[in-house]
Amino acid sequence: GEGSNLSLRGGSDAVENAKSQLKEVMERSNNLEQKVDDLAEGYENLAQSFGMGGFKVTRTASYSCLNEEALTQPAPAVIETADEDEPAPEPSDTVVQIPAAPPSEALSQKIAAALAKDSKVVEEEAFVLPPEERMNIVIVSSEVAPFSKSGGLADVCDKLGVSLSRMGHRVMTVAPLYWRYDGCENTGSVKEFGITGQKHRVEYWRKWRETAPASAETGGEAFGVNHVFVQNGCYERHGMYGHNDDLMRFTVLSWAALEAPFSVDCNGSVFGDDCIFLVNDWMVGLVPLIMVSHYRRYGCYMNARTIFDIHNMGYCGNFGVCDPQDLGLPNGDFFDKLFHDRQIKLLKGGIELSDRVVTVSPSYRDEILTPEGGWGLQESCRSRFPHLDGVLNGIDESEWDPQTDHYLSAKFQGFDNFYSTNDLAGKRSCKLHIQSHLGMNQDADVPLICFIGRLAYQKGIDLLEAVFPWLMNNNDGVTGHVQLIMMGSGDEKYASFLRNAEGQHKGKVAGYVGFTPELEHKILAGADILLMPSRYEPCGLPQLYAQRYGTVPVVHATGGLKDSVIQYNPFQDTDTGFGTGWKFDCADAEGLKFGLWNSLNTFKNYKESWEKLVVRCMEQDFSWEKSALKYIEVFRKAKSEPPHVNPWPFET
Repeated sequence: GEGSNLSLRGGSDAVENAKSQLKEVMERSNNLEQKVDDLAEGYENLAQSFGMGGFKVTRTASYSCLNEEALTQPAPAVIETADEDEPAPEPSDTVVQIPAAPPSEALSQKIAAALAKDSKVVEEEAFVLPPEERMNIVIVSSEVAPFSKSGGLADVCDKLGVSLSRMGHRVMTVAPLYWRYDGCENTGSVKEFGITGQKHRVEYWRKWRETAPASAETGGEAFGVNHVFVQNGCYERHGMYGHNDDLMRFTVLSWAALEAPFSVDCNGSVFGDDCIFLVNDWMVGLVPLIMVSHYRRYGCYMNARTIFDIHNMGYCGNFGVCDPQDLGLPNGDFFDKLFHDRQIKLLKGGIELSDRVVTVSPSYRDEILTPEGGWGLQESCRSRFPHLDGVLNGIDESEWDPQTDHYLSAKFQGFDNFYSTNDLAGKRSCKLHIQSHLGMNQDADVPLICFIGRLAYQKGIDLLEAVFPWLMNNNDGVTGHVQLIMMGSGDEKYASFLRNAEGQHKGKVAGYVGFTPELEHKILAGADILLMPSRYEPCGLPQLYAQRYGTVPVVHATGGLKDSVIQYNPFQDTDTGFGTGWKFDCADAEGLKFGLWNSLNTFKNYKESWEKLVVRCMEQDFSWEKSALKYIEVFRKAKSEPPHVNPWPFET
């Protein structure tokens, strides 16, 4: 036929050429198959190595930018071959599931200790609401400390829940069950959701955490937090984020969170539909959408309100556009609220459909309304301006307390170097200890500057690199005679800067690439000045910790840094000044020089003013109790208003 004539056209030379090309293609295919086999064998060896026990520490990119810490996750267990007589279970997902290994005994003890220290007797002067003013509060998050943590988001959900419960509120947290936690029990409650064309079955687990024992102040009942966990195979993996089916995983979590108040028995009763849902960040941004499109439409959750808490606008939960039925939305109602820039953004849905929106600091609330701070969603934020609030995060003042910090004890420092506003001698001893510990020249009179944070452009480490020669070499009576400690991990080019800086100025500079909680506590206790030149910072925690330890912050006036540091003015109010640190408006080298020069000049030449400044820092109230009271105000506003979106046929 014609095809045969075409294949032979060109004669024998063409045939030989075709054979040669076919042989070359087959050789390449064989080589590719061999590479695939080698890669598979490597993965198999890696999986086997994970099964040897212990935990693997993985640093994840924190989406919250509140505090970057190493996420400790259990290593996946070795997959065991099922007996031939036992039928294989029906797959619930399209992804092969690897059961999570149980946490190590050391980690279990650490979690137990963290839970135990939050149970405190309510003092007579403590703020406890009367029963008629208490609310049912459901905190929904992809992580909650001390069970799962990759950043400050987990601490917010943990400590805020504890503080709210100690006021008398009934509190529930809902998060994935990443592994089996000690004392966590199966409630027997099961739900099934049709998502991505499959049935996803979840089980609810629960752990009761007492935060205040029964007493006269509590009305004879114990206060606490109901930690509810959603169990499904899609969560039992190594690492909480970065999987190719994250949209499905967090959709399941959102649906399960809305069913939890009806399904989970908490000390004899369920929460019911009169709840406040505090929904944290993009991972659970579908909760307001599902409530509006599914529950309120059928007359459920009419008394409930959703508060969407934005931790970082830079992480929007971007995914390719899918069918609304893949999210469990058969009619596609309000699905368009997720659309932006030819993709869906879960953060956008949370902003536009929740009853109120709150950010992690008042100034960050203003910044997300701008093109620079809104990351393309500034119009959505502006549309919610009447329902937009900002509440500065708090810190655990029992953990960050120079009077009791165990990292300042003789066990870690050789001597007990505790100190307080009445006696600052221990801070001087902490300074000598950290200088010795990091191989620096021991001198209690030299100003010791520190930087603790992720080595990234956003954190302004490049600005510190730009002013470094001026700081070290410009001997004008203020700069030059200083010491600098830098700790963090991230971009290799900035890590190299830390190493080179220490090598060039041995005894004056310490560059530690990495992070340990012990070193963080010791540095903040011993340093005189903390640098935070972040280009943007929704809240920030180091500047709060630093002031607690009398370490004066020098910060870029953005987000939570702007709200938590009072600009020092030597001529205001008293003869020793007013304020708690220095803020500079422009995130550039000259701005950083302004803050550094003024802080160093005050330290060296105005000793009395500096001592008063240190004490004022330590007297600041950054407690979670203070933040919790402001969240209560937001909740009350939401309850006093009709739902932001009340769909037909219930529109009035």
